[in-house]
Amino acid sequence: MTIPIPHRPSGFLLGDTAAQITIDAFIDIQCPHSRTIWPTLLNVAKYYQGKPVSLRVHLITLSNHRQAWDMSLGLFALAEEDANKFFDFATFIYERQAQFYNGSFLHKTHNDLINLVADFANEHSGVARESFVQRMNDSDIYVQARTPIRYAATKAVWATPTLFINNAGNVPVDHHSSLADWQAVIEPLLPA
Repeated sequence: MTIPIPHRPSGFLLGDTAAQITIDAFIDIQCPHSRTIWPTLLNVAKYYQGKPVSLRVHLITLSNHRQAWDMSLGLFALAEEDANKFFDFATFIYERQAQFYNGSFLHKTHNDLINLVADFANEHSGVARESFVQRMNDSDIYVQARTPIRYAATKAVWATPTLFINNAGNVPVDHHSSLADWQAVIEPLLPA
């Protein structure tokens, strides 16, 4: 089965769409390693702001993170394709990841999860819970949320975080890396 052509490229972009150096980060909102790398990714994007470096984040859902799909729908619903809203709300959710991780959610229901996502959106942005839940259930949000998962499959991504720099997947940075580690990789790639 072929992947349908989405209405826009996968991911949320910080930086220039035509940047010479592109970073693609595949993350899962429930993944503890993705939570660990998140502040560093934001620091890399901030450090290279105004330079020919871009960061595109692809939000995917791993099979062992059962709460991640609905959290992802909430992220897409709140962001409404706005990268700044996406990055801001993702930070907010990562800071509260313990509230929906597998152990703490073991005996809770799907309705409990939907209520939690709506509570997060309301606390973060003041959105009305009922209309937000309706937006999460819209078919276009579903398509937006599944697009990065399908794109990840074309790149053989099966774990998070998975990183690519200029489409190269064998990069020497990971969730343990610091901004200085990223600089050591990126600086030699920048034009002189």
